[in-house]
Amino acid sequence: MGKINLQMYSFMDGTMNDSRENLKLASEMGYDGVELFGPNFEIPAEELKALLTELHLEPVSMHAPKTDMVESLIPLAESLEMKFIGIGMECMIDDEAVHTFANTLNRIGKVCAEHGLTLTYHNHTQEFVPCGDKRVIDVLMEETNPDYVSFELDAGWCAAAGFDPIELVQTYSGRIKLIHVKESSKVIGPQPPMDFESIPKDEHGAPIFTEEEKAQMEEQKKINCPAGDGLVDWKALKEVADKHGCQAYIVEREYTPGEGSRLDCLKADLEYYRTQI
Repeated sequence: MGKINLQMYSFMDGTMNDSRENLKLASEMGYDGVELFGPNFEIPAEELKALLTELHLEPVSMHAPKTDMVESLIPLAESLEMKFIGIGMECMIDDEAVHTFANTLNRIGKVCAEHGLTLTYHNHTQEFVPCGDKRVIDVLMEETNPDYVSFELDAGWCAAAGFDPIELVQTYSGRIKLIHVKESSKVIGPQPPMDFESIPKDEHGAPIFTEEEKAQMEEQKKINCPAGDGLVDWKALKEVADKHGCQAYIVEREYTPGEGSRLDCLKADLEYYRTQI
């Protein structure tokens, strides 16, 4: 079986906010490596590198908080000897924005490549909405340079959008370097992009959602069911993805189903995926 890594966002249920402690928990549970995100970057680079080494956690990748912050994080990625640096989401409100973002990926990806890094883009369901006579994901694949831009397939969101992650991996052989191992219990279809720039903010810059928006987001999170109960055949996906260039598998959890804690859930996730990946 292969290595199983953890996206550190998975700890963000509101009860576990200490990045150092969360890294220790990831190690103690038995995860092989991690994908870092926002709060983890508050740890000084030398300390972070030493901590990861001490905990025997491979720093596989990181998600920049925003697209325009990728280049500023290159020194940190280099110091940690990472291979990948990623963008977790981009709001593309119309077809023009999709084409523009493809150009942005090429530009940033070239800079990353010059530093020995591979830029990845991570999908949600919004990348499966139409863009002309194609889907957004197709346009991004076709209009980005494979030398500079790769993709991190969130298999759970792909399945939730109503598409087969195995078919996507086969169609775009060699482009998908990372896979997010996430469960989705049902098809909700491609959801329209959320324009965060237009959402009102509070005095701290945090978005202010309406009660309807909060309820919708909570319902979407709830499809993140227990490991093994979702739409994706992980053994089949792993077999195909290995043949088509995937280099790492990263567990991500956004919701805690049942009555246990998020930590209990992450332990159960690892136990199950050890039998699949």
